[in-house]
Amino acid sequence: MKFEIDKQTINDLELFEKNKEQKSIISLFYFTKSFGGKERLKNMFYNPFTDVNFIEKRISGIRFFQANDFDIYIDKECLGFIEHYLKQHDVPVKFSVFNSVINKLFYRNQPNEQFIIQRGIRFLIFFLNQIYIFMKDLEGDDYPELILNFRKSIVGKVENTSLKSALSYKKRVRLFHHEYCKLDFFFRNTEVNNIKELLDVIYEIDALKAVACAAVKHGFEFPVFTEKSNHFTVRGIIHPLLENPVPNDFSFTYHKSVCFLTGPNMAGKSTFLKSLGISVYLAHLGFPVPAKYMETSLFSGLLTTINLSDNINKGYSHFYNEVLRVKYVAERINEAGNIFTIFDELFRGTNVKDAYDASLAVISAFSKLNKGVFAISTHIIEIAEKLNDNKSIFYKYFEANMIDEKPQYTYTLNDGVTNERIGMYILKKEKVLETIEKGINLKYT
Repeated sequence: MKFEIDKQTINDLELFEKNKEQKSIISLFYFTKSFGGKERLKNMFYNPFTDVNFIEKRISGIRFFQANDFDIYIDKECLGFIEHYLKQHDVPVKFSVFNSVINKLFYRNQPNEQFIIQRGIRFLIFFLNQIYIFMKDLEGDDYPELILNFRKSIVGKVENTSLKSALSYKKRVRLFHHEYCKLDFFFRNTEVNNIKELLDVIYEIDALKAVACAAVKHGFEFPVFTEKSNHFTVRGIIHPLLENPVPNDFSFTYHKSVCFLTGPNMAGKSTFLKSLGISVYLAHLGFPVPAKYMETSLFSGLLTTINLSDNINKGYSHFYNEVLRVKYVAERINEAGNIFTIFDELFRGTNVKDAYDASLAVISAFSKLNKGVFAISTHIIEIAEKLNDNKSIFYKYFEANMIDEKPQYTYTLNDGVTNERIGMYILKKEKVLETIEKGINLKYT
């Protein structure tokens, strides 16, 4: 089953960059040495797992790269030129000495094409020798399953095909033209698919080594999966794109599946909710997460509503768009099951009375579900009084301490509900009313 996620969630969490200037979560893992490795990393990033066995297999492989100097040959120039060589259009359809003579006469007028082919063949001979010898020398079976599969794939592909004959050419200083033609026929005709599969293995190793490198550089830790239902516990979770993030601890348990989150403006609610979503997503990739410890159930998906925009093309108001979003999430939960759901400021697009009634109804309804967990923030703290007897809901808040009439943010998560409101402080700080009054005075002067 495919992991449930949508474009809204991907944009909310900034998983992928929209342009070169934008920071993104995937960019934290850009430590690949090859272009193919980077593309493989992107492919991994688009495809989270819903099978814990696949996740744990990847985790064990990345852990291995993190703990061992697995110095297999990965060279950007070499691999790039091999790819360029394999994409040449004049693929040989057969080989014979006679054809090699004709071929030699043809390339007298095409020196550039001849250079590409001969250099590509040389690179491929070197590449095959390097990866084959490296994998062949890995002794024993006490490696993670992923590493053993890599070894089996590389050694098997070389030993059981014509590629093995190419290994002997490594020590040759000079190759005759007919030998180039023979190898070109092998590499770009009979064995081209095997070569591409070998390259794919190397690119996957490159991508996984990059993830291992990122884990060390950023201080990320690997998640632990549990068979408990609707379970999620993190210690020291942060938003990885912040320069000086404040770590927090947080937990969902089976009987407490809805978190009611409050706090004044700019106190850290949205950032915290994003950090939860990012960690859930990375965990289901089998990647390390921005936390000191994470234990989680396997979720079937992740849906967030943080930066929901109006749907002008369809003529929807912001409130109506919010209603449709809640309906969509409910439908996906009914279909996919235990989804990790995040709502930041439910129903901000309507008046306070409607927002109160709608938020109360929706949060109450979500609390009755026995699948999935919900992190929901709101400014309407009065709802908490109505939900106080609901055993499925627990309360967290971020605070702002007023010191010398100025808010001091701790960005630390606390138990309970806050009654702090600093909207008027921000309004006064930015001198909004003074600016308006200045415009009024200018009108009558």
